[in-house]
Amino acid sequence: MMIKIAHKSEAETLKDLPVEVMAKALEIATILDDSYGKDRGEKDLGGYILIAEDKEDIVSINKLIDFGYTLPEYVDSISCSNGKNYTNALMLLSSDFSISLMVPYGLVPEKLLILYGI
Repeated sequence: MMIKIAHKSEAETLKDLPVEVMAKALEIATILDDSYGKDRGEKDLGGYILIAEDKEDIVSINKLIDFGYTLPEYVDSISCSNGKNYTNALMLLSSDFSISLMVPYGLVPEKLLILYGI
């Protein structure tokens, strides 16, 4: 089941993820809270973090973000000590709204892999 957070106060939902993924998600959530406010809603400026856990999550995300049309601002790698590595792709959907998309390597859409040589 996909995890969605927008605030660092939602850290409890990350407890089953690798420590490195949890740390990156909390770092991004802290930046969003500091920059756009802790009380912002889902449709307010800032954005949120989506963490995919299975293929159905990727299908759902692709309905929200068309990987054939929307290119990430950047993609980086999250190396995890448990061996299950992730990518983190920053998808800018407007000048003040983004989605940080974290996906285990085995589920990363091929287009992202090719574009960024991961």
